[in-house]
Amino acid sequence: MEKKIKMLVFDQDGTLYPSENELILETRKKTKYWLSNKLKMNLDEINELYKQLPKKYANPYLGFKSLGCSVDEYMSEVFDKINPSRFLEFNQTLYSYFKYNKQLKALVTFASPNYTIKLQEKLKLKEFYDRILYVKDFEKYSKEQCYEQLAREFNIKFDEICVIGDSYYNDILPAQQLGCETILISNKSKVLKNVKIYKNIESYIDKGGKLWQNYLY
Repeated sequence: MEKKIKMLVFDQDGTLYPSENELILETRKKTKYWLSNKLKMNLDEINELYKQLPKKYANPYLGFKSLGCSVDEYMSEVFDKINPSRFLEFNQTLYSYFKYNKQLKALVTFASPNYTIKLQEKLKLKEFYDRILYVKDFEKYSKEQCYEQLAREFNIKFDEICVIGDSYYNDILPAQQLGCETILISNKSKVLKNVKIYKNIESYIDKGGKLWQNYLY
């Protein structure tokens, strides 16, 4: 008998819109300028540092904290100074999927609350989430803790959760370790064990997303 997926857990940036979007580039640019001013380093040095941090730390928060930078300052100096609606367009396919799919839905993001609300309002998805969790609010800054809270809060098993994200290490791997189903959104050619991969969210909705409809109560 097939498992029934009761909850879909979405990452936000790079998942609900393409990772090639100018919004991603704007976020990276502001992050680098913030670090440059904070650490008194030139942009060449910051670019090199930016490449090295992901090799040492599991997520950006841990990397920034290792440099003496606070997560709250990162939120206020980077995300809260970006208006995501300038970079995004309403996506009818995504909207219709959220509206008519009756599974529980959650959003788990590294972004700030102010930025996230603006982004979700632009996409017109905010009303469809049963829960929005911000990684900054968790002690270990880990999405694993977020998935654990969702399972407790909604009284569902990990194998009844499907996590959809664009980062293997930040979204997919923590979910797999708990026993969740996973979907990786990536336009890069890769093969990963026990991971379904779709090039973008529309491809997932058209192919993979429809499959989950068969497992609804």
